[in-house]
This record gives sequence, C-alpha cells and structure tokens, in this order.
Amino acid sequence: MLDDDVWRLEKIGKDGAFHNKLKSEGIKTVQDFLKLSIVNPQLLRKILGVGMSEKMWEVTIKHARTCVLGNKQYVFRGNNHLVMLNPICQVVKAVIDGQDRDLSNIDRTYIERLVREAYMNWSSLEEVDASLNETALLTQGEMMEQYPNHQLMMVKPFQQPGYIVDRAIDMGYELNSDQAGCSDWTYVSMPNSNIGINYTISESSSDGELTPSASRSFLSGN
Repeated sequence: MLDDDVWRLEKIGKDGAFHNKLKSEGIKTVQDFLKLSIVNPQLLRKILGVGMSEKMWEVTIKHARTCVLGNKQYVFRGNNHLVMLNPICQVVKAVIDGQDRDLSNIDRTYIERLVREAYMNWSSLEEVDASLNETALLTQGEMMEQYPNHQLMMVKPFQQPGYIVDRAIDMGYELNSDQAGCSDWTYVSMPNSNIGINYTISESSSDGELTPSASRSFLSGN
C-alpha cells in the first residue's frame, strides 16, 4: 500500500543503510518513494547512493510500482489552471484557462513547472475521489463561495512526513433544494488518462532542478 513504510520495498531493508538514507531525506512511505521517483529519479538515486546497483534499483522500482494507487487524485489549483495528479505525482488532467487541454499538445515546460509546484506544495493540494462528478469538481471552488453554508460530506486530515503532505480534503457536498434547485447531487465516474510527464536532469543543473526532456516518459499506472 502507498502508506506502507518504505523499508517494505525490496532491497531497502528495515534500519539498513538505504532505509536510513531515505528517512534522513523525509522519504518514509512507499508513496514518498514513488513520487520522487517520478518527479526526480536522479535525486532519488543520489540519495540511495552508489551502494544501490542498477539491478537493485530496477528490482526496487519494479516492486514499488506494483502498489495499487487507488482512486484518490490530487488537485492543484491556480488563478488560471487546475491540474489533477494521481497519488504518485503523475498528471491525469489539466484545465488551463477553463479549457481541458490535451497534454500531448500542451507546452511541456509549462506543465512540468506546474507539476514541480504541485509536488513542492503537496500539503495544500485537495485530495479527491476520482469517481466524483467532473463538473462538481471543476466548479467546487465557485460553489463554496456562492453557498458558504454547504455541508462537507467528508474532511479528513492525514500526515505524510517528509515531503510536506499534511492535509487532505475528500471533496463533496450536498446542497438543499433551495440552493441547488434540486434535491439530488449525482456523481458519475471520471475516467483516468494514461498521461505522463518527461523529466531529465541536465549536467549543469543543481540538485533537484528539472528540465523537460522527451527521453523518458512516466505513464500513469505504470
């Protein structure tokens, strides 16, 4: 599971050298490990050090990627954008200037910058269920302003130490008939897209900096 201790991954070993290195960098869960493996695999390799061979790395990554991701998605909102990510920081949807964008045609530098911002501000992202009605999700902010007395169906805090994950909201609300003009709020499935983000580290870039590249793709669900 994503919230399992990272030492449960093959080749890590509880209280071993790799486990201690990961803990020192705040990588304490499988989700922490997978997120960094997507956003900055070179940094993750550097943290693990030369003691982890390429073969060991492949075994660990393969094991980590067998983890079931579940239905949770994370929403990063801005003045003119809404980016939805799966639990390991892969993009599944992007709405820019109110338009649902095809990520294969979007400015990759721009979307990668948004992903980096989302990763660094994970604690401020909204955690939602992927089965929520898409229209309800996209308009939730406006509905909250228009109907400040709406009833939140679920709000739950959680802690993910290290890479600043400390709050989440399972978004959903009920409006009475006077507010919404109807008595029912219908949820329908919102499909996931197998869309990934390409990253690489240039030789001149400092630790943690990412530059866009077409050399490697991380697809949602892989």
